[in-house]
Parts: sequence; structure tokens; C-alpha cells
Amino acid sequence: MRFTSLSLRRRAVLMGTSALLLSAPAAFAQEATVLDPILIEGAEGQIQAIEGSDEGVGATALDADAIAIRGDGSGDANTALTTLPQVQGATADINDAGSNIDDVLDLKPVELSISGATLSENSILLNGVGIDSVTGNTSPTTATDLNRENDMPNMYSFYGMHTQNQFIPSSMLDSAEVLSSNISAQYGGFQGGVVKYELNAPTPERAEGSVTLNYSSSDWTDYKIGTEDGENPEDQPEPTWTKLEYAFDVNQPLGDRSALRFGFSRRSAEGSKAMNTQYVEDTVDSDSRSDFYTLSYLHDFLNGDRLTLSGQYTDYNQDWDSNFAEDFHLDVTKQSLSLDAKYEKELGTLSFAGVDLRDTKLTLRAIRQDNKNANENDATEFYYWYGSYRNGYYSDAFEDWCIADETGTTSVSCLTGGLGSTDYSDTQNRIEARFEGDIWNGKFLLGGAMKQISANRTGSGFTYYSTTTRMSDSYAFDAFTCPAGDAACYEDAYFNRRIIQEAYDIDIDVFAADTFAELEQSWGDVTLRAGLRADYNDVLDNLDIAPRLMATWKPSGEFSLTLGANRYYSDSYMSYAIHDALPRGLNQTRSHDSATGEVEDTWETQIDLGGYYYTQGNLDTPYTDEIALTALFRDRWTGGTWRLNGTYREGKDQFAASEDSSSRDQTLTNDGWTEYKSVSLEYENNWEINHGALDSLGIYISGVMEDSATSANSYFAEEVGSTSFYYYDGKSYTYGEFERMRNNLDIPLRTTLELRSSWHDERLKLGLGANVVFGYNGVRYTGEDDDFVNDSYGEVEHYIYEDYSYKTTATAFLTAKLRLAEVQGKTVDLNMKLSNLFNDTGNEVASDDNPWLEGRSLYLGTSLTW
Repeated sequence: MRFTSLSLRRRAVLMGTSALLLSAPAAFAQEATVLDPILIEGAEGQIQAIEGSDEGVGATALDADAIAIRGDGSGDANTALTTLPQVQGATADINDAGSNIDDVLDLKPVELSISGATLSENSILLNGVGIDSVTGNTSPTTATDLNRENDMPNMYSFYGMHTQNQFIPSSMLDSAEVLSSNISAQYGGFQGGVVKYELNAPTPERAEGSVTLNYSSSDWTDYKIGTEDGENPEDQPEPTWTKLEYAFDVNQPLGDRSALRFGFSRRSAEGSKAMNTQYVEDTVDSDSRSDFYTLSYLHDFLNGDRLTLSGQYTDYNQDWDSNFAEDFHLDVTKQSLSLDAKYEKELGTLSFAGVDLRDTKLTLRAIRQDNKNANENDATEFYYWYGSYRNGYYSDAFEDWCIADETGTTSVSCLTGGLGSTDYSDTQNRIEARFEGDIWNGKFLLGGAMKQISANRTGSGFTYYSTTTRMSDSYAFDAFTCPAGDAACYEDAYFNRRIIQEAYDIDIDVFAADTFAELEQSWGDVTLRAGLRADYNDVLDNLDIAPRLMATWKPSGEFSLTLGANRYYSDSYMSYAIHDALPRGLNQTRSHDSATGEVEDTWETQIDLGGYYYTQGNLDTPYTDEIALTALFRDRWTGGTWRLNGTYREGKDQFAASEDSSSRDQTLTNDGWTEYKSVSLEYENNWEINHGALDSLGIYISGVMEDSATSANSYFAEEVGSTSFYYYDGKSYTYGEFERMRNNLDIPLRTTLELRSSWHDERLKLGLGANVVFGYNGVRYTGEDDDFVNDSYGEVEHYIYEDYSYKTTATAFLTAKLRLAEVQGKTVDLNMKLSNLFNDTGNEVASDDNPWLEGRSLYLGTSLTW
């Protein structure tokens, strides 16, 4: 349901204000309580609660130990979630799956796709605060990821964008939950799912803390050549690197009712990579770090009220050095600050219009966030020189740093300089209110929020010198005469063409509001939860109404059946608005006097290149409709819990570029669509053994079959700089068309197995697991290229792809935690993570540029806990 009018902003203000007023004591609400999530516990196998969460049958919870078992050992909490049935992590192209040093240096969390949605269509919460990036994770002017950029970077590219503003280390987490279907009306702004991270909370009960240290290196990682022919034609060296993670987390009571908790984590990596062979400096060293700070204060009042103040700060820096250009250095940075003040008041029993409201609670919250992503390069002038050219030209002007062909029989490029700095930043101010309690035969919840966003994009500008005029024997002079102080001119060559982009500064202000209401009631074996959510923003100027409905039949304590019908609206509108009107600059030329060789000192503008435009007026908000059926069953034979889930989703009014859009001027439409179907089966059990050395044993098994289709791989048209073409099954595809086709070829069945055990009074904890992907039909690169005709671009070179049957693969992992000492309540543990236990690279194929596949890897660490 959608409304548009010039007065919608006023309506939204009233809607948000009304929601806040309704959250006063005279209102009625409570966080919706639904049934029977599965809680997956840690290595000790102690089941905390099978039905303990309020998020329902579409939720799966992991505690701290389970996160450690399922994670890849790197400290990235998101990797643990990719083992869940409806969650997939963003991975490299299976035909270019090789690992290089830039992959290692990339410490950003793995991006997540939930229930078939795109990576940017999730709502990620940290301690209940949204940490989604309003700018999205994709720049439409960036055709190649930074870790695959081994050529001249596109001058308009922006690297390192991510869907999350906070990069959360797994060492500080208390729990994580993924909501993949039948999601409550209190959550909005997604078409995929919701991820809820909870940090270790301050507590006045006791002083506690931990210190952890983890280490890994290329010496503990087995690399193998993974190209189709098993060769390394470009003699790429094996990646050489080290990774280190350390963290501390301290809780200190301040009296009987207050506590302060502080934590800090640093994940770092460093390594080196080879420069192109013409450069004197044959290798370049780079490093990266991801710092996370958290500070929280809690105070419990005598009357039962609670005040919580907290702040989190992420400081990320990744070095990137080009192998293609001398001294081209880029700092990819992110700084994000989140401040949160929350007041919770227990109101007890209230009466409204003759209706008793029991166990009511009011929560007020104020949130401030400041976020910035930057690509920092101090140099603003880039020079594309040639040291030699195949027509016999040779220059010694660059011999200090670039080795050219003195015979002039081959062309050797000598590139240097930089393209300036760019950044995206935003400030968000949000106020929230919610009121919850019991009513009649169940519970209810009301809430609302208003948010103001100020976003900014700036660029320092640059000058890109692209084309040279070189000395020739045909000239009537012996050397060029350069203007004084002109760095773009030498006696034997000068630049005759350049692109100059002036500095720019673009601001966008957004107002948004939301409100929701939810009521849950039970009658005998049947429970019904009905919710309604309304969202508004003044970018699209739409008021979106999303119904949420879920019914559960529970005839016994061992079985329940839940059917839900829900609508989820996207809020990715900012990720398009922020890219609009990016200036491309001016194309300028100059020449020289044909008689004297004197080079002109002025440049003449030939073309105003305009800008990149992403028009999005009069658009509906993209949304996804969902039908989900879930059965939960506890069998008496094993005592375990089974969950069978079937989900069907249709995405409608999805953003897509119009057919007449170009790479420079794109008009967004609502012509896109998506479809997703999945069936998953999970089983979990735990046995308290207490026999011999074995304390307990737990098992978790899941299997999922998924099928998805989409009309568009990107909301934008062909990305700028995307000049790749693909030939498959007698047809020519551009990059975007081919990726769209490939994404519609699904991996039909994948499973996860996890065994966890505790030994010798929990002195040793072991976790053993495997992820299995069954064989499927797809496409692969043949290793051959040829010229074919593309309807839009004419005859161009294509990569040739063919049908291929991929084999079944299994990737196993082992986690161990050994208690080394325990003295006066302080414990020292040795931690180990062994990934890819059988050293199997599966179906992955490496390219000539990145020929090394990562096999078995080891992380070792230690922790002190008190």
C-alpha cells in the first residue's frame, strides 16, 4: 500500500509525533512474543532455551561459543552466520577464486545475503541500534573490486563501501540472532532479513573481563596453484602475510546498582605484493587494521527504572598500493561513531478505556551516529607516461623508477601519481519510543521513531594526463620546449590531453519516520500475531504500509505449525540519491609549434564531460511479499528438535535502470522483480553424558534447497568502466547481463553439520563441522577468448563460457579450546581454529592474475578470563 502527496512529510511528522505520544503510560504495547525459535548453543553443548527467544520460528540464535565454532577464526562475527540455512556470504567469482594480498588485507566483515535478497537489503542491529550504511555497499562508478584491481583504477571509482557502519569483533559478542522469515512489525527497512548482535553488557553483579590474542600467517596456510591448466604463467608469488587480533573486555561494578564496561579490539594484517616488472621497486608492503571500541554504562534505579548509555566506534584503515603504477597509494578508511541513550521504565498495571494493561514498560531512546568512508590519496595529478614505444621511441626520463626497452621495440608504460581523495559521510539523529505490556490473552507493542539524516559527498578533484606526443625523426626540431615548471612535459614527450575534475561538495538531507503496532493473542492451541508498520521518507515521498500476520497452531508441547504472510519494504533510497550528479570534469587538449617544438602553456577545453545522473523521481518503494510455513517438532526417540521451513518471496517494484539509460545518465524505474523459494530442515540435540572423560555432546544438522531469480543484478545500468563481454550458449552478454544470468543458476542443496563436545569437566571443548555443497549445473570460463557481435556494442572480444557440472564438495573445520590453568577464578585457555581441514579447494578455479587458492589454514590464540 502506498500514498504520495505534497503533504506526506507533514503526515509523517504527525505520524511520528503520534507514535511518541502513544508510547506514554496511557497507551498499550509490548514487544511481540512469538513461539519457538531454535537456539544453537556453544561447544559445551548446554541448551539454554529451545523456545526462549521472543522472535519466533523464523529466528535462529547463536551464543558466544557457537559464534566461535562457526566463524572462520579471523574474528569476523559475520562468518559464523553464513553457516545458517537462509544465509549466504558474498564470495569471490568461482572462476576467479584465487587469493591475493589485497584479499588478506581486506578486514571488512563478509557481506550477507538473507533469504535470497541482495547484500544491501538487511537490517543489522547492534544492541538494538541500526548500524546499516545509508550509502549502501556499491558505487555505480566502480566496475572492479579493489582486490581485483590490477590495472589502471577508474578515475571515478570509490572503493571499500560496506553495508555496516560498525565492524563487530566476535570476541566481544554475547549473542547473535538471524531473523529470516515471519519477522515482527517492529523491524523495518529490509527485504532480506534482520541480524541482531548483542555485545557483552555491563552488570553490577560482579567484576569480570577477558583478554584475547589470536594469530595466523601465510606460513600456517597451505596455498596451491588453482588455474585450469595448473600453471602460473605470470609467475605470481605466493601471498605472504601475517594477521593478528587482540582484544580486552572489562566490566566494573560501580556500587550495587551501576556498572561500567569498556572493550577494545584490533584486527590487523600486513603483507607484500609484486609490482609490475618494469618498476625498479619490485615489491610493495601494505597493512590494514580494524579497531573497535565500546563503552557502556548501566544504572538501575530503586524504583526499577534503568538507564543505559553506550557508545561504539569503528576505525578502519586498509592500505592499497597499485602494482600497475609507481607510488599509487590509496588509504581506504572508515570511521563510525554511534552514541545511544536508553531509558526503560516499568509502569506495572494501567487501565485505558476500561482495558487493563499488565506488566507495562516504556522505553525511550535517543541515537546519534556519525559515519565517514574515504579513499585518501594525497596526489591529485596522474601521469600515464611511456618509457618506450614500439615505433622505436625510448626515453631515459623515468629510468630512476621505471625500466623501459632501450631498443624501442616494445611498449612499456611508466605510470605515477594519484587521483585525489573522495569521501562519503553522514550524520544521523534518531529518537525512538516503544510501549509494551500484556493485554487480554496475550501481549502487544506500539512504537515509533523519527530520524534526520544529513549526508555529504566530497572530492578533492584531480588531473589525469592521458595521451602523449612523443619525439619523432620526422619533426623539424630536436626537442620539445616545455613551459616553465610543467611536470607534464619533457624534451622528448609531453601530454597533449588531460581530464581535469574540479573539487566538489554535494549535500543531501533526509527526514524519515516510522511507527508500528502489534498484537498477539492466544486461544487454546492457536496463537495469532498481527502487526502493521508504516514508514515514510521525503526522498521518495512515499508512505509505505506493511502488514505482518502470523498464526501458530500448537496442539502439544512437542509440535507447532506456523503460517505467516508478511510484507517488507526497502529503505535503500539513500544509496541512489547520494550518487546523483557526480561531476566527470573537462576534457582538455594542447599542441606544440610544428616549426620550433614549443609546447603550449594553455589548455583548451574540447568537451565538458558533464556528470553521472541517477534520476529517481516518482518511484514506488521496492517491497517483498512473503509466505512462510514452519513446523517445529520435538521427537521423543532422540529428544532432539526439528525445524522444517518453507519460504516463498516475491520482490516487486524493484529499482532497475530504464532501457534508455546510459552509463552516464540513468533513470531508475520500478520495473525490476525478484523471486525466491527455499525449503530447509534443521535438527539440534544435546546429551549430558557425564561418563568417563566426556561431559556432553551436541549436534546440529541443517539442509537447504534454494531457488531464486531476478530481473536485474544491479539497480544501476552497466557500471562505468565495465568493458567485459561474455559469450555463452550462442549469445553475447555484457558484464551485468551475464552476472544476472549466472545468479539465476542456483546451488540447489547445501548442508551444515556441527558436532560439539565438552571433556574433563569442560577443560577441553571441541567443535567439528562441515559445510557440504552438493553437485549442481552451472557455467565456467573455458580459458578462451574470441570476437563476437554484441547487439549494442558491435564486434568486441568476449570471454567464452560453457555449461559445466560442478561436483559435490565438503569443507570441514575444527575448533578446540583447552584450559591451561585456573587460579582463583581466573582461567587461561588455548584456542585453535583449523579451517578447510581436508585441504580441498572444491570447484574453485583461479585466474592467471590470481593463481593461488587458499587451502587449509590455522589460527592460534590464547585468552585470559576472570
